[in-house]
Amino acid sequence: MARKILIVSASMGAGHDGAAKELSARLIAQGNSAEIVDYMEMIPFRLGGVVRWSYKFQLRHFAWTYDLTYQAFSRGGAFLWAPVVWAMGLLTRRPIRRVLLQTRPDAIVSTYPLASLVLGRMRAKHWLKVPVATFLTDFAVHSLWVHPGVDLHLAVSPESATRANQRGSHASVATGPLVPERFNFSYVTRDDTRRRLGIELHTRAVLVVAGSWGVGDLKSTTQAIAGCGPEYHPIVVCGQDENLRANLLAESFSGTILGWTEEMPSLMAASDALVENAGGLSAMEAFASGLPVISYQSIAGHGKDNARVMAQAGVTRRVNNKAELADALADTTTPGSKRDEMIAAGHALFVSDPAESVEELASATDSAALMAPFDSPRGMRRLGSAAAVLVILYAVLTIGVHGVAALGVGVAKAPKGVTNTVYLGVRVDQRELNNWALDNAIHKINASVIVDAKVARNSHKILHQLTDSNFDIVNGGMGVSRTLRWNRSRDDCDTASLALAKASGLSPKVFMPGRSIDAFDEFYCRTGKIKSKLVRADNKFLPPTVPTLSDRKIYLLDARKKSATAVKASLEKFYQQAQTKGLQIQPLGQLR
Repeated sequence: MARKILIVSASMGAGHDGAAKELSARLIAQGNSAEIVDYMEMIPFRLGGVVRWSYKFQLRHFAWTYDLTYQAFSRGGAFLWAPVVWAMGLLTRRPIRRVLLQTRPDAIVSTYPLASLVLGRMRAKHWLKVPVATFLTDFAVHSLWVHPGVDLHLAVSPESATRANQRGSHASVATGPLVPERFNFSYVTRDDTRRRLGIELHTRAVLVVAGSWGVGDLKSTTQAIAGCGPEYHPIVVCGQDENLRANLLAESFSGTILGWTEEMPSLMAASDALVENAGGLSAMEAFASGLPVISYQSIAGHGKDNARVMAQAGVTRRVNNKAELADALADTTTPGSKRDEMIAAGHALFVSDPAESVEELASATDSAALMAPFDSPRGMRRLGSAAAVLVILYAVLTIGVHGVAALGVGVAKAPKGVTNTVYLGVRVDQRELNNWALDNAIHKINASVIVDAKVARNSHKILHQLTDSNFDIVNGGMGVSRTLRWNRSRDDCDTASLALAKASGLSPKVFMPGRSIDAFDEFYCRTGKIKSKLVRADNKFLPPTVPTLSDRKIYLLDARKKSATAVKASLEKFYQQAQTKGLQIQPLGQLR
């Protein structure tokens, strides 16, 4: 019996769309009917386009903010995303119902995380009577991909299915990636494509991709590959970013620079290895094509996460620098056991057809019962929509602002590999700063002096002396409070840095406020006129006390309005405890 399947995708990149189109084609080939809808089009007030544009802009220009959000939602789980899902459910529930009444499906499949969460919540509330499946397009299963209300999660690998179960899925199965049949390795098209592109048959061709949007640093990646030796010929696919293609062509690289192309199967057949940065659709296509995959300079968020999980599964080679890239290229482009093992691991992912699992899920559906009634007066609906928008804004400006900072995301930390070290900053006021003996005591144990702009403006002479004596001087903010958080962060991170630079003659590289930090601080520290690292203390203490020291931790001694004797006593106790525990003291400027 033919089944009707509704596929909910999103115009947020080739991965979601590509999986939806391939699933649709397979379902139709099996005699079913399938229809794809764009979840972005269901968001009212044309906000879907705003979401798409902001996501693209964020990845290209403020990737660190995407990384913050990705990590925060990963660690915070439902506590962070539940309000957003509730709000989006209110905004899109009626468009979803309208589509259901038009298509009357036997099952729904989502290839977009936010749609999966909304549909899963509707299933959990028993509003939606049609079973829902989620196809997990990523190797790394983020918490935003999984909702316990979803009936079935289809994963691209056994590792992904296991992670989905760990995140709350009731049923997960590893079917393998959704890749069209045309991605089959063929040496017939290999030679033909190479001749057409002007690539010598003996040359090692390396296909370089960055998704349909061309996100990432393709220029440095291409340079790195070219620097590995003249035997490598990069084939760079820039996607829809024509500016990127033009810039790369202007650099006169010894390679092939392409824009958007429908010839990816031929390009993969002509190549000896693939270098990618996100673990998306191109990587899955390479697995099907028998093309070894190298992850290099992975983009923020899901790109880094995918690279890590794929490497753990043995289907890719993850590299962190040019030297590792050279080794990986040599291994993956040379016939032998290392290359064969990667190809075999990629092929092993394709264990079954996801369309068959969807068809089985739809087999017991009564499509006459689509949704439970939820009609409400128009005034209440408008009130609910307004409340939903406010919840989204609240989540962005409060949970998003405070949550990421509370989780320690985006703040400076001890460098990797550094052990037996603690970091100390001493916050001083006007009186303490002008006590040269106290300043020397701080400098003697290798601690930082933290000064706010209010103090700095009246201390030009002493600050210049400290600068000349190689003190580590840290920005402590404005020294005055502001009501609006974004104004406070702008003044503390940017204006105060400029004031301290003017007073001391040296631009501060670190900002350590005496208050709690938030995402506004992280934004202004990275975009201000003076870029600085944001530091959050693991332990704040007052003289003459000293906390128990732990390796790689950051400490803040607030010496303001305290006697020089008490401050010196704290510094001496801190130093003695560090010596006893074998810990060296470093200034805050040594944090990464």
